[in-house]
Amino acid sequence: MLVQAEYIEEASLRDPLPLYVRPYGAVFLSLYAWLGKKYVEDYDTFFVSSEWTLLFFGGAISLQLLFWLLPFWNINLRELFETKAASDPATAQLIKLVPSAGNGTAEFVPITSAPDGTRTFVFQQRRFLWDSKISKFCPPQFAVDSSSPTVGDILNSKGLSGNLDSLKNEFGANIFDIPIPTFLGLWKEHAVAPFFVFQIFSCCLWFLDEMWKSSVFMLIMLIVYESTTVLQRQRTMTEFRGMSIKPYQIYVYRNKEWIEVSTTELLPGDLVSVQRSAEGSGLACDLVLLEGTCVVNEAMLSGESTPLLKEGISARDSKSNLDLEGIDRISLLAGGTNVIQVGSGNGQITGVPTPDGGALAYVARTGFETTQGQLVRTMIFSAERVGSGSKEAYFFILFLLVFALAASYYVWKQGELMGRKQHKVLLDCVLIITSVVPPELPMELTMAVNSSLTALSKYYIYCTEPFRIPFAGRIDVCCFDKTGTLTEEDLLVQGADLCDGKGLRPLNLLSESDVVISIASAHALVKLDDGEVVGDPMEKNTVSSLGWTVDANDIVKQDSGVTIEHGDSLKILKRFPFSSALKRSSTLVKIGKQQVVAVKGAPETVLKMLKSSEYTHDDIERFTDAFTQYTRNGMRVLAYASKSVNVKSVISYKREDAECDLVFAGFVVYTSPLKPDAISAITMLNESSHRTIMITGDNPLTAVKVAEDVGILEREALILDVNEDGELIWASKNSSYTVPYSEASVELYEKYDLCMTGSALGKIEHSPVLVQLIRHTWVYARVSPTQKEFIIKTYKDEGYMTLMCGDGTNDVGALKQAHIGVALLNGTAESMAKIMEKQKMDTMQNVYEKQRKVMEAWGRQPAPVPLPIAHLYPPGANNPNYVKAVEARGVILDEKTKAEIAVMCADTSVQAKTNAAGLADRMTEMVGEGEELDAPQLKLGDASCAAPITSKLRDVDAVVKVIRQGRCALVTTIQMYKILALNCLVSAYTLSVLYLAGIKMGDGQAMASGILLSMCSMSVSRGKVVEKLSKERPQPGIFNKYIMGSILGQFAVHVTALIVVRSWVHEFEPPALTIDVDTDKKFEPSLLNTAMYLLQIVQEISTYAVNYQGRPFRESLTENKGMYYGVVGCMALAFAGATEFLPEMNEALQLVPIPTMFKIKLVAAMLTDLGLCVVIEHGFKYFFSDFKPKNIALKLDERGDSKIQ
Repeated sequence: MLVQAEYIEEASLRDPLPLYVRPYGAVFLSLYAWLGKKYVEDYDTFFVSSEWTLLFFGGAISLQLLFWLLPFWNINLRELFETKAASDPATAQLIKLVPSAGNGTAEFVPITSAPDGTRTFVFQQRRFLWDSKISKFCPPQFAVDSSSPTVGDILNSKGLSGNLDSLKNEFGANIFDIPIPTFLGLWKEHAVAPFFVFQIFSCCLWFLDEMWKSSVFMLIMLIVYESTTVLQRQRTMTEFRGMSIKPYQIYVYRNKEWIEVSTTELLPGDLVSVQRSAEGSGLACDLVLLEGTCVVNEAMLSGESTPLLKEGISARDSKSNLDLEGIDRISLLAGGTNVIQVGSGNGQITGVPTPDGGALAYVARTGFETTQGQLVRTMIFSAERVGSGSKEAYFFILFLLVFALAASYYVWKQGELMGRKQHKVLLDCVLIITSVVPPELPMELTMAVNSSLTALSKYYIYCTEPFRIPFAGRIDVCCFDKTGTLTEEDLLVQGADLCDGKGLRPLNLLSESDVVISIASAHALVKLDDGEVVGDPMEKNTVSSLGWTVDANDIVKQDSGVTIEHGDSLKILKRFPFSSALKRSSTLVKIGKQQVVAVKGAPETVLKMLKSSEYTHDDIERFTDAFTQYTRNGMRVLAYASKSVNVKSVISYKREDAECDLVFAGFVVYTSPLKPDAISAITMLNESSHRTIMITGDNPLTAVKVAEDVGILEREALILDVNEDGELIWASKNSSYTVPYSEASVELYEKYDLCMTGSALGKIEHSPVLVQLIRHTWVYARVSPTQKEFIIKTYKDEGYMTLMCGDGTNDVGALKQAHIGVALLNGTAESMAKIMEKQKMDTMQNVYEKQRKVMEAWGRQPAPVPLPIAHLYPPGANNPNYVKAVEARGVILDEKTKAEIAVMCADTSVQAKTNAAGLADRMTEMVGEGEELDAPQLKLGDASCAAPITSKLRDVDAVVKVIRQGRCALVTTIQMYKILALNCLVSAYTLSVLYLAGIKMGDGQAMASGILLSMCSMSVSRGKVVEKLSKERPQPGIFNKYIMGSILGQFAVHVTALIVVRSWVHEFEPPALTIDVDTDKKFEPSLLNTAMYLLQIVQEISTYAVNYQGRPFRESLTENKGMYYGVVGCMALAFAGATEFLPEMNEALQLVPIPTMFKIKLVAAMLTDLGLCVVIEHGFKYFFSDFKPKNIALKLDERGDSKIQ
């Protein structure tokens, strides 16, 4: 393999071909030269006429453009047309890279030379350099990512020195510049899309057919709609990808001295001094904290704004392996995070004190190789953009093309018989073929999706990939994280159980000193300089419930509660941080003259660390039964233990010495209340034919209880786990029923709701029964982020449409892997309302300021300040609404103040303006007392960036809203295809058979029907969704018996009606005896034209009315007023014209008088056409539609005896 990267499947060296060698180069130049020669020398015999000249040159230009566009549409054609093979990396100019599925699209990337001659390229914002030793392009190799770096390797670093040019060449500048596409860049992507190119080509052809007005109109509409789509994409992507970090100055230790450099110049191996982050800024790279402490906010990474304490790696054993993803994560300062507070290490260990009192850190990774950079690259490149041009759409167009080709063949043969000019016949044939792709198709699809986007935005739900929304209408499996998604993020303390027979007791009533010290010590809370205590909300609640508070300098003191021995305050000396792998944390504290180690963690982990000489097997069983009882009830349990120690050297004190021979202190029990809308959301999803599943990293018993509470589980749960002997075993929630895994049978699947742990999943990951088990599992517990992604991928591989809803960093992979990923942020309706109001006022203020400056530049008086922002400006002659604005914001003004303001508004002197400014300041302070002037700002984390759909509110109901809009968009999309297909099929007949018969439409006729039909067309996607999700599901696609049968059946009815009515016309108005019909003559009213026009109006409107999909997915036809009035208007126009109810209207539309007998026949044909279409649509829907969900989404009582397939 030429490139060393797991996600790249294929790589090959290429060189660009000269322009003249490419298929669209010299070949076409030669063709143009030959055509030019023919034009000059042999015009009369070769071209004959100007029309053929236009067709020859126009066809050549079109063909050249097609060959030029093909490489944009297919990377393999680009390789064939524009490049040639190369073998030497030293001279090759391009490299073709094909990533694996789900990791972006294939690209040609230019290869360049670094200043030292090293060959390099950048793919997906990642640098690759040629390594001659292994003959491969490799990404930069960082010391922290080498095979086995130790803590000592990093801790003993003394900074960089000497010539750094080689390092600069290898790692490049430390620039984290997220690519936000420009308008022109996105426009180019849309402009070369096959659909858009085809539409432009069609418009150009219409120009040739003397239809320049409609061509110009359609061209403008196409450009406007594409520009709107591009702008919307750009705005959405800019909002969610605005994560770039501006460079700033930082102290770096190089050549044994501290110097100031820009963060763009940082290199791996540098030692830097970390200071508190400036407002709106963050760390410029990944750092390993060597000495000191930092309190950081990792909201940009995790979406969770809880500040975390980071400690220097100097506390670790220097011989231990460095594990930045595990135990040493507490020493990792990730790029993009904000440093809130810094504690200096003073160079006690490294001997390198910082010049500004900052914390000493080692530069681990730079640029897009940082933690944030890798996640952003995943966000941008891991999945191709889902567009409107789906494979189904292309196959549908091929299906219509068959009919268009048949119609073209008819026109060509008839044209030969009629002796028509060949160039005119050829143009007609091409126009029929191009009508297969109606220009309004992408516009209509975009309108359907945009309508859903607008509706979702009202609930603060946003989408970065709009054309994924119809996928939400096809969802089979809905997966949910537990903590922070179905349950509230904050845990409530229920009390402590010391296993002494007294049950749960409030923490502030505990009198046992060892227990109190353990609970007060085992945490990572920190008090900031501004007095705020930051850290895990659960730990804050625990310490607060105990009656203790955290003070500065790691002091914890007692505020209330029962007095204990040894004193009322303690000092934290050293922390061993929590690790998900170890499932525990520990702390060394000093209270009075005593030193104590306190350990907190998962009960099963802590109980194994108790002093064996003090606790019998029965004691351990008693402790286990106690905490298991709580977890069965859905509670979260943490075990506490402690011991007295005498540590002489705190720095060298090891974790393994601390976490052994412990004395049991007790269990602290927490509850995590369900979110208010969790039960209603899950219930609605269950009742609307969706499979709801929980995937969590929490305890299986807790997960099962929560799943029961929200309605995911309805029967007794059976848990598949790994026992102490490493064997798989099925066990009920209370362990009263156990079955060895080898004896498990299908009967278990039908009798129980199954739960699987991450350990069990790891055991059967490659087993042939995996798929069968996953189909029957409702809850996954104790799973890792990687396993979450694996579960989602397995469902996808089995053909199920999946949705994942989560809120944290550990959900990112699953959110991206799912067809629909919904990230929940932590906003509330109130906070979002404030944000929106502030944004609205800021926008209004900016507009007003620009307007004011323009007026001042022209020497004119600016307009009065608008009422909504009048409180932001001083009172005066130009701000008459000041009093109203201030009072509207809750400030009560007395009469004296009002009179003072009135005088200021009348006085334009300088002194009056000064007084007004002072008064405005006082009013602003009064306004601020009643409300927050600074609206809360949401921080977008990984979950929001990685998911195609993000809800800024924390409500689970966001999933229901997304699916509701997805169903609406899906039925609208399918309806669009049906309507456009019928219109195209009928057009193929009218453009061929009727056109050759000389039937044309007058300008007035086209305008009248066009206006009314446009009302229907514009209103198709305007139907609002129905609040309740129905059990009935929309059709998942176009190619099924119902949709295709209905389309062909209605088409047959329409064509039959046109043929029959045409034959009836000939009874009253005999056809011309000659076949020489002048198709190019101007419009002349006739009975045939009148009959065809009125019948076609009914047929066109019936395609809208008959195929309209309303309830149970969205508003019915009568509720969609725009659609309803358009249908009624068109029907009224058609039947009024057919019955001559309004003779003046018939005259205006150039309709000829209709004989009475023919009038009856025509109305009967129109009613029959409409009635038969209704019968066909509802008949095929009744007999052939499949509204049932896939078997996996059904409960047992719905499946009957059938098994999940």
